[in-house]
Amino acid sequence: MTNEEKADEECMDVLRWATNETLKVMARLKKEGINRGLDTNREYYAYIDKEMDRRVDEIREKYGIKPKNELT
Repeated sequence: MTNEEKADEECMDVLRWATNETLKVMARLKKEGINRGLDTNREYYAYIDKEMDRRVDEIREKYGIKPKNELT
């Protein structure tokens, strides 16, 4: 398995984590009677984006993969 394949696999785990976290936030907002939409409640979901970015950056560093904007 290449480094890119390993990184892709780990990034899929991060994506699954983010999806599960998003569903948890949506359930909590529904329980609290708050509109669950992403546009109006961005602050409730912000930690997911930050953590996802951090984890993906960590994976890139681990496997020596540059972000697409740095490949040239």
